[in-house]
Amino acid sequence: MHTRASLITVVFLAIAGCAGGHQEAGSGGALPQQEAARQSRDYRTQAHALREMADRRQLEADLLAREVGENDPGVGKKRRLAEELRAAAADAENKSQETGRQVPHGMVQ
Repeated sequence: MHTRASLITVVFLAIAGCAGGHQEAGSGGALPQQEAARQSRDYRTQAHALREMADRRQLEADLLAREVGENDPGVGKKRRLAEELRAAAADAENKSQETGRQVPHGMVQ
């Protein structure tokens, strides 16, 4: 349980950290469209990473279920974690799309 809570905490801190943004010294601040493009790209990257983690947890659950049986508590924990990671990935993807709408069509992301 502690490992699962730690993993979820790390994932959400990473999401919050990337969403918080950063500024380069001397840049005078990014244009709103550039910032939106960067955030959209960051959210897409997070969504991809979260989906990969979810897929790994699902595979681990499937392999564990073969070894110890589908009713083992560890299998259920891994499947729930995979679901939570997929939900977080969907949230990051939605945020990517929302911020992507602020980027002009011709702008390269």
